[in-house]
Amino acid sequence: MPDYGTRTIGGRNVRHVASLGTHCLASGILKNADLKRYSLPFDWGWATPAMVLHCLQTDFQDFLPEQAEEDHVLYRRLFGIACVFAHRDIREPLNRAYYERCMNRMRRLFASDEAKLFLMIARPETPIGAHFEEIVDQLGRTTSRAELLAIQLQPPRGNGQSLSLELVGEHKGSRLYNFRPASKEAGLGYFPDIVDELVVLRLVYEYAIDLKSAP
Repeated sequence: MPDYGTRTIGGRNVRHVASLGTHCLASGILKNADLKRYSLPFDWGWATPAMVLHCLQTDFQDFLPEQAEEDHVLYRRLFGIACVFAHRDIREPLNRAYYERCMNRMRRLFASDEAKLFLMIARPETPIGAHFEEIVDQLGRTTSRAELLAIQLQPPRGNGQSLSLELVGEHKGSRLYNFRPASKEAGLGYFPDIVDELVVLRLVYEYAIDLKSAP
């Protein structure tokens, strides 16, 4: 891991880097860089910033649908999400148990006073800006020593010529960027051009990172 990061959270090195969705890309990038040490609720599914905010506000009380539901009727109605659990049949007891562990792990993470960096990446059709400050404020009420690094993807222009990164919002130490990657990850869950992944990681590596295992 690079050792040039100096940014701290509440004067402390970052001990946890965690995905807040909104799809698999954030978790995949963290996993490839060996920054993902354990599983959490938003790692491998679909969400919107409004859904993430709702989960934080309600302590994940609605996160699991009714036992017989194939997907999430409530989240489809509230947030327009057709498929929350992209890779697991949520009707299966083993999969429900997996998500129970993920939620409990997130609760323990929130209860910790260690420094936490949360990463959220959203596709162009899923705007973060309207909820960015609300999510940051809710994180501040839910846990201590936390910052959100939010990245709003813009459509690539093709031919590898569209790479750009712009800081468009700051709130209580958290940051929101517009990122126009060189490659298109939609339908894949990863950037075909490794440069795009490195741009995201460069923002993460600005922090002094000293990871530990699951809380």
